[in-house]
Amino acid sequence: MTRSLIAILVALTLVSTSWAQDEKLDDLSFEEAPLKDEAVPYFAIGVGPVFNFAFASTADVNSRAAAIGLGEVSSPVFQIGAEIFTAVGVIPNLRLGFSWTSGSNSSTADVTVGSVFVQRSMRYGITSRTFHLDYAWVPVKSLAILPGVGFGWGDHRIETFQSTPTMDWNSLTDSATIAPPPNAYSVIEQNTLYLLPRLNVEYAVTPFLNLRAQAAYTWQFTGSDWVGNNNATVNNVPSNISVSCFNFQFGVFVGLFN
Repeated sequence: MTRSLIAILVALTLVSTSWAQDEKLDDLSFEEAPLKDEAVPYFAIGVGPVFNFAFASTADVNSRAAAIGLGEVSSPVFQIGAEIFTAVGVIPNLRLGFSWTSGSNSSTADVTVGSVFVQRSMRYGITSRTFHLDYAWVPVKSLAILPGVGFGWGDHRIETFQSTPTMDWNSLTDSATIAPPPNAYSVIEQNTLYLLPRLNVEYAVTPFLNLRAQAAYTWQFTGSDWVGNNNATVNNVPSNISVSCFNFQFGVFVGLFN
């Protein structure tokens, strides 16, 4: 009797356990849970040529050009150079770079000095060297929008020169005159410090090729005295002759881009 009761209790226990497990199996789902998309940190390391258009004011430069019988020096000043950059690994989406650009525009005319025919020219040039710090936002694959700021130094200069159709080597080495009249040359230049806020729009055509369009503004916050022919201090240069201006740039870079 006792053995029969124990057997019945064991059987009931096994049945109830199996039934409970069956209920839990019904609650299980074998459908795959959607994987969460994880943002991939921006990464880029690249180098390549840049082509910059600096819309500098040339009004006062052109007043000087008109005074010596020349036409206008056009704006923008076309600059060509290069930039190198790399992502800063310790801070996501931050990028550090350095660029160098230089270029000039000129005006030339044939004039006579006394009875001698000469060719006279004026050239206005800007050279820029800039450290950049940009932050990348990647709205869609391969496209990056990078606002940033740069700190730079450089110079701008105004060169005026004229020459006869031919010159003699012995005359150029004369101790009294480096270039005998009516040949002449002068350059005035100023060193500058500036800030450069900018906005880059870049597209990675492949993981190894990146294209850029950029809008920026150069703000010259200080400059040295104007110096003439490397030695003289030049006074009364108009303050509007400055590297402060809007810029538009294109760039092509090779490297690694995600």
